[in-house]
Amino acid sequence: MRLRLAAVACLAAVVAASLLLVPAARGELAALGAHGPVKNLINPSPPKDQAQVVAQPAPPLPRLAAPANPALIKAPSGTSFFGWAFLDRATGTITGSANSATGTNSTESMVKAFIAGDYLRMQSEAGKTPSDATMNELTLMIIDSNDNMAEKYYELDGANAVIQRLIKMCGLTNTTLFPYWWSKTQMSPQDAVRYGKCVGDGVAAGPKWTPWLLDTMKHVRGGVADQISVTQQGGHWGIIDGLPANLVPDTSIKNGWTVYSDGWHVNCLAINPAWVLNVMVRIKSNLQGAANVCKSVTQQLTITPDI
Repeated sequence: MRLRLAAVACLAAVVAASLLLVPAARGELAALGAHGPVKNLINPSPPKDQAQVVAQPAPPLPRLAAPANPALIKAPSGTSFFGWAFLDRATGTITGSANSATGTNSTESMVKAFIAGDYLRMQSEAGKTPSDATMNELTLMIIDSNDNMAEKYYELDGANAVIQRLIKMCGLTNTTLFPYWWSKTQMSPQDAVRYGKCVGDGVAAGPKWTPWLLDTMKHVRGGVADQISVTQQGGHWGIIDGLPANLVPDTSIKNGWTVYSDGWHVNCLAINPAWVLNVMVRIKSNLQGAANVCKSVTQQLTITPDI
């Protein structure tokens, strides 16, 4: 019995001592906290020589660039005419097929971007603001490739004088007008990228309307099967389909296409802040075949950096 009483007494003494120590420890920590951070107790600082984790930069995104050997981009089978040109907007250098300076194709609807821009620039220079109805018609000319609207503003701006201004203002060297017929304007691939640069740099539409024109060209709609009428034609295909996804939002497009007795005359034009690309094709098969050529050239010019 005495041994049990002694054990109980010892246990009680230990418990009492611990109860006395806890408040003391709490008080010490509180006192330290009142004077500053408790170093090396709660959040100890890492040793100075400890390796730090450095955030790695994101890998470079795919981009378009002129090929080291342009001749490697061959004419697809089934084409009676094929040419392309790529303009680096940072350097002004033009690279392209062997016939890119001399070969020509009818521009078709590709020239509508200048018709719209030319009208808007001239209105601005005259101190006039186009009405909402006019802006709607110019929008349809671009996004639906509306032929009636193109003809209307081509005539309002002086018909042949429109193409003459295009040649002079954009510095074109191998472009010829077809009297009173905008779609039959003959142009080389190199001139086509100069024309695209002329639109992108604000020469065609002027400083006030260039942002509107480039943005509207990003909203071209309809595919190759959407050739409903002369007022509603689908033109969203070709280069835009071959671009890496990261380049699509900043790229404006305007294609041109018409079927003749010798096949489809097709032109693809894309304007990006870093470059301008044009592909010209005459092909017997169908519009989709020509669109595939434009897409293929774009893919061949795409550089995907190693990760």
